[in-house]
Amino acid sequence: MENRKIRDEDFDFFKEIIPHSHTWMKEEGLTGEENDEHLRSYLHRYDETGGEWLIWSGEGQKIGAAYLVYAAPSNQKPWLGTIVIHPEKRKQGFAKKIIEEISSMVIKNSPVLFSACPAENTSWIRFLNHNGFEQAGLENDEKGKEYIKFVKFLSDYD
Repeated sequence: MENRKIRDEDFDFFKEIIPHSHTWMKEEGLTGEENDEHLRSYLHRYDETGGEWLIWSGEGQKIGAAYLVYAAPSNQKPWLGTIVIHPEKRKQGFAKKIIEEISSMVIKNSPVLFSACPAENTSWIRFLNHNGFEQAGLENDEKGKEYIKFVKFLSDYD
C-alpha cells in the first residue's frame, strides 16, 4: 500500500467516504455536506497536534484516509487519530494493513502507537482490540466525555 499527505484534489474522495461513517461524523461534528472550505478547515483543526492526514491507496485506487500524529503534545508518542475506509473496500483487511503500515512508519521513533475512542463506542473498541491495541486507561475531555486510551506495542525492546 502507498500513502501520501492529503491534497486539495483528494477532497472529493474524502467527501465520498465520510458519509458512510455516521458515528465518526457525529463524533467529529461533520454532516457529510461539507464544502471544500469547511472540509479544509476541518482537516486543519488538528494541525497543532503535529500530525497529518494521509490518503492510502493500492492497485491504483484510493482506499481510505487516516490521521496520524507523529509525536503528540501530551506524551511525545505517535497516535492514530482516525482511520476511514471507502465503503466498497471495507471488510477486506485494508484497515488492518494501514495500521500495520503506520506501525512500520513510527517504530523507528517509538515502540508504541496510541489511539483512543469514546468509552461508549463498543464497535470502535472491538476494532482497536482486533488490530492489536490494548486498553491503557480512561481520560475525560474538557467537557467531561469519557474516552478509552489504547496502546499497541510495536516491539519487544525497551
